[in-house]
Amino acid sequence: MIKRIAGFLLVITLCGCGTTSKFVYPSNQKELVKLSDSPKYDCAVAVLPFEEMRKDDNTIGTLFLYYIPLVPYGYVTYDRPDAARSFVSVNEFDFNVTDDLARASVTSLRRSGLFKDVFFTYGGERDKSELTLTGEVYSTMYKGRVFSYGLSIVAPIFWLLGVPYGTSTDELIFKLCLKRNSDGKILWEYSYSGSEYIVQGLYYNMGRDVRNYVILMETAMNEAAKDIDKSLQKNGDRK
Repeated sequence: MIKRIAGFLLVITLCGCGTTSKFVYPSNQKELVKLSDSPKYDCAVAVLPFEEMRKDDNTIGTLFLYYIPLVPYGYVTYDRPDAARSFVSVNEFDFNVTDDLARASVTSLRRSGLFKDVFFTYGGERDKSELTLTGEVYSTMYKGRVFSYGLSIVAPIFWLLGVPYGTSTDELIFKLCLKRNSDGKILWEYSYSGSEYIVQGLYYNMGRDVRNYVILMETAMNEAAKDIDKSLQKNGDRK
């Protein structure tokens, strides 16, 4: 009976219960920095889809090391979590990296109050702006581990007692560039690299495997907005 219960829990958890997680930005509007109640710079910014610069190697077979007695955990490593299935506690991640991150930057810059307008475009509306923001995404690596404590399929019994079920690490690395449309001059460049790590159990942090990509992007864009403001003031571009 114990083995049947453990096997049932194992199937449920490794299948992620069919859950699809989605990149929803921001986590809360209040988390985004606001630098001015009225536009500080009398110009509009067009934001293009970011460029794809990530590696393309998703490793899932190692997850099933979990089954081997005495092996403490199974793990996955995804360069492109948006193209993966089977995380620690979710099944899929709905994440259009190049568009979603660009649109997130629009949301943050609008909230900052720096510019009279900030909008996303695939290129056709650039003539409606004085500045263009571009980005390159280098990493959205996901690393997940499922703990078996060397107990193979019996481990789920211990998960029921509240011991950690697994861990998830989200990494985000990208670069931004702000150019003036009239002459192509680069006014500002910014690079961000960060990661967040959580411990998960049946009663805590389940379903939050990829939640920290939003948190990382909020952190990055809050820093970016402040840095843009500092750079433009230094260059004498205030309105």
